[in-house]
Amino acid sequence: MNEDEFRYEKLSWPEVNDAVEKEKMIVIPVGSTEDHGHHLPLDVDQRLPAAICEKTVRERDDTLLLSTLPHGYLPHHMDMPGGITIRWDTFVNYVIDVGISLAHHGFQRILLVNGHGSNHHLLEQATRQVNLQYPGVRCAMLSWWDLEEVKETLREVRDGGPQGVGHGGEMETSVYLHLAAEDVDMEQATRDVNVPDNPYFHNVDFAGENRPEDSTAVTMMPWWTTFSETGVMGDASAATAEKGAAIFEAATNGLDNVLDGFAAYPIREIVDKHPRDVSDDAYNPFRPR
Repeated sequence: MNEDEFRYEKLSWPEVNDAVEKEKMIVIPVGSTEDHGHHLPLDVDQRLPAAICEKTVRERDDTLLLSTLPHGYLPHHMDMPGGITIRWDTFVNYVIDVGISLAHHGFQRILLVNGHGSNHHLLEQATRQVNLQYPGVRCAMLSWWDLEEVKETLREVRDGGPQGVGHGGEMETSVYLHLAAEDVDMEQATRDVNVPDNPYFHNVDFAGENRPEDSTAVTMMPWWTTFSETGVMGDASAATAEKGAAIFEAATNGLDNVLDGFAAYPIREIVDKHPRDVSDDAYNPFRPR
């Protein structure tokens, strides 16, 4: 055993079999490579979920950490320099292949932890397909900012308001300052909230505290430069390393709680309710190809 024993890729194949026998869970950070303003590197959506997952998994004995999936779906960011975007169907199929590979080896609980907003709906689809192909497996996903512990902490520490913690804003900049302040140029950090003033669009708040004038959240994602001058959608100038430490601790505590719940989640068999006999092969049309 060594300090990397929690890393999936550091195992030998007999150790993989041993991990399966012990019913270890798998955690997979999923990120992107894209602009986050003038003050942050392109790897924000990789580095943050990877750090949250590593800190959490390192302290557990029932979970393994797979390497971060570094690139995601971001065609709407390609009007800003630097992004690497993967076609939505390629991305979904890639994630499915990762999931079914792990399921094939015998792992029963697989959790993807997302760090890029536009990956979220695609990861929902990919995890669903893994579950359909392997009924004895539970594959799930979450975006780290959706952890309830993160929302609660944001409400306590933020200063930039409901529109300040978005892309490259107070939340992400603060956590990056906590993790690697030397890679953040706070002299370039700015508040950039240039979305059209409309109660129905761009009004989702990571802390769950919308403005009084906000109403039903309607999803719409146009090209990024139509509502951001710098690549930021929030208030990066309000970020501090102290806030980042609090948010990071909340995220690791929250993920640890989720994994406790995931470990206890029962895996039940399908009970087909058709009046005729239905073989397992009859479900193949609904499984990924």
